[in-house]
Amino acid sequence: MNNPFAGSDIMIPDDFREHFDSFVQKKEGKSAQPIHQPFGRNIDMWFFAICLAVKKGLTPTTHAGKSYKAAEGVVLNADPWRPTALTLLAIGETGDVSIVDRPGEMLRIASGYAMAGLPELLTLLNEREGDTALDYLSESIEGMLRTKKAA
Repeated sequence: MNNPFAGSDIMIPDDFREHFDSFVQKKEGKSAQPIHQPFGRNIDMWFFAICLAVKKGLTPTTHAGKSYKAAEGVVLNADPWRPTALTLLAIGETGDVSIVDRPGEMLRIASGYAMAGLPELLTLLNEREGDTALDYLSESIEGMLRTKKAA
């Protein structure tokens, strides 16, 4: 499948910028390790938030405040299954297969799930106490995968 999002930007509210800077591998030095920064790229954290929102049955939300470009849609090409997953999410959300002809609308749906999932993700990462971000996140995911989706 081609990437219908290649010409789009992934926008994230400025309110989350500091968190992306903390948990995405951008820093240098001792803290620039996957155990402290479990996400390799902004798109990975954004996509994880989408998955978390879907798994938890969260309602997509919108953000009207100031945003910044966290990634270009073309970065989704690095993992060819991601555009397919986002397309299927949009079809499932709308029940309308013709949405595949409206990449902007599909990205809006995905971003709504990301906005719903980011606070949940940050709560997980901030609950970790003495664990590293990667360890706690891995254990949390393992637990979620053993349980059914919330009703």
